[in-house]
Amino acid sequence: MSPDPIHIRVAREGDADAIVSIVNEAYRAEAFFVAGDRISRADVDTFVQAGSCFVAEADGAVVACVQVEVDDGRGYFGMLAVRPDAQGRGIGRTLIAFAEATVRQRGCVAMDIKVVNLRVDLIRFYASLGYTAGGTEPYVHRPVLQPCHFVLMTKAL
Repeated sequence: MSPDPIHIRVAREGDADAIVSIVNEAYRAEAFFVAGDRISRADVDTFVQAGSCFVAEADGAVVACVQVEVDDGRGYFGMLAVRPDAQGRGIGRTLIAFAEATVRQRGCVAMDIKVVNLRVDLIRFYASLGYTAGGTEPYVHRPVLQPCHFVLMTKAL
């Protein structure tokens, strides 16, 4: 039996604990260069209250999330995370396409993302989706275990 299709919707307050868990679990892949959790409940509450966090539901549960913002004609997405047991089903790609369509509908001409330079796998992945590197920015989000920085990537919509 194949899994249920995913349904994407705006996150609600009741989703916050699931979002925190999914994000922190997915971002454990960064434990080799950064310490601590990726997101806190307070951060998620802020995104949910702003209406900028979206979740994907499958098989009756929240399995993924993404945070989407619009600023001065440009979109940004971050906090893309898929529950480990739901990975490999195309949910991440579906959320990226959703984020791009969402900001395009709001008049954006480009989508921006930030990827840590040490996540070479992600840089290649986003490049395969049409994102190009266009600069760097210091990494100041969490304490680092080794030097790193953000690679700023963008895609024309």
